[in-house]
Amino acid sequence: MAIDNDCLTQNMLPVLVSPRFPENIGAVARVCANMGLGPMRLVAPERLWPVPMERLATPAGRPWLESLSVYPDLASALADCLLAAGASARVGRDRGFLTTPRQAAPHILARAALGRVALVFGPEDTGLTTGDLDLCSFTVTIPTAGHASLNLSQAVMVLAYEMRLQALAQAEPEPARIIPAPLEEQLSLRQHLQQAFAAIKVINPENPEHFMRPYKLSLERAGLSRREVRAW
Repeated sequence: MAIDNDCLTQNMLPVLVSPRFPENIGAVARVCANMGLGPMRLVAPERLWPVPMERLATPAGRPWLESLSVYPDLASALADCLLAAGASARVGRDRGFLTTPRQAAPHILARAALGRVALVFGPEDTGLTTGDLDLCSFTVTIPTAGHASLNLSQAVMVLAYEMRLQALAQAEPEPARIIPAPLEEQLSLRQHLQQAFAAIKVINPENPEHFMRPYKLSLERAGLSRREVRAW
């Protein structure tokens, strides 16, 4: 059954913990519009200045600014979520189970099919604390070369992009299964080809079974249907 990928990504809520710059909040709103994420949640933001937020959000992201919710602490922001994935560049022993966005995507999507999930990001200067990550289900680390710190909206985009790719893959209909022809018909085809190849001297007619083996292996890998066998 096809899955509504928009429903899945709309159940993913970006949660920004103590964001310092209104421009970053606006840029994240634009990411939400690009990737079809759910409403934004802010935990104790420092500055909610409308003009810089709206400028970076662009008209496409303004509905996310209008619908955002503000919470006093992270625990209350996550209270109704089924899962929370905390993004962190630091990978110390106390940072919890670590995974990449691509590895985490199937697990996050599975929960998003059931209800709200949170993608949690920390302040621009310090990132999430160990205490914040203790409230999350696991920690997601974006692989980088050298400098690990990303702009807030860049980090949100990377996670959201991987989630959307996974959602689109799940929404694709399963290809129709091809039922291979019975062995009797496959053998008949091989015998027919063997006779034809020997007649036109593609294989040695003195030992045709030996020279026919590479063709046999190719035909077996192909898993030809009855119709395809008849066509051959």
